[in-house]
Amino acid sequence: MTEIIVLTCASGRACSPIIPLLYEESRYELRLVVHSQSSRDRLKNRYPKAEVVQADFGIWADCANVVAGASTVYYVGPPFDPGETHFGINMVDAAVTESKKPGSRFAHFVFSSAVHPELTKMLHHDRKRYVEEYLTESMLPYTILQPSNFTDLSMGPLIAQKDATKITHRALFNPETAFSFTTLLDYAEASVRVIRERSRHFYATYQTVSTLPMKYIDYLKSVAEVLGKELEVQVVAFEQSVEMMSEGSFGTSDAPQINKDGPERMLLYYNTRGLYSNPNILEWLIGRPGTTPAQLARQILDSEG
Repeated sequence: MTEIIVLTCASGRACSPIIPLLYEESRYELRLVVHSQSSRDRLKNRYPKAEVVQADFGIWADCANVVAGASTVYYVGPPFDPGETHFGINMVDAAVTESKKPGSRFAHFVFSSAVHPELTKMLHHDRKRYVEEYLTESMLPYTILQPSNFTDLSMGPLIAQKDATKITHRALFNPETAFSFTTLLDYAEASVRVIRERSRHFYATYQTVSTLPMKYIDYLKSVAEVLGKELEVQVVAFEQSVEMMSEGSFGTSDAPQINKDGPERMLLYYNTRGLYSNPNILEWLIGRPGTTPAQLARQILDSEG
């Protein structure tokens, strides 16, 4: 008998590389959860065997429908959404209710959180901290995964300039700040292992990063070296950085202030502090060293070639 695996925010950056790793496994039926009709149509066309549903995590009945009959929920919350804590609690409550039904097959709640959710100066980390607390007290079998800044986010614009005379990057924060980066495919492989092995990872919280801390400028230089190009870094003023981040996150630079609070706090934090972690746990999960920015750039170039 097949199992239903729920993947939320399924058209987003965290879930997109997970779907193809699970899609062809005959033991799983994928339920891909999205917010918009356009995302639903896109995923339904790409993955016709999957069930694709729209849901609003602010509505408890929607959350209950999402988890109905499922064995595993892989929960990713909407990034920078001011309701993120409420949404996560709704999903945990729905999973608890589902787990208590007669004949329930519910077995595992996997929460895609963020490295160091205790960093309360950043709202999107703090909101996840409350969800982590609620989940650990729920009595559900859970696993919490904590990725860092995704290596892939800056990579596309850099690779797109491979035929230019030089690489120009507009930095939204101080490029001397250091981060442990998480490469999306590494994170997808770790997530899939947790889903497949299930009970081996019950009640674990894993920091899932691909690199030791490296300055953002060193990330940029390593990619420019792979491309064989000179690098120019232009640091963007804070106000413009907020507008650019809002445009990327919400589709408009004129988002309500309650939405912009998260990007503003993050950019202020990144101007002086980064995110430090150790890649050993991720290396154990995926059975190989994590992918560096330079290695990811080479992989992308090879795939394009």
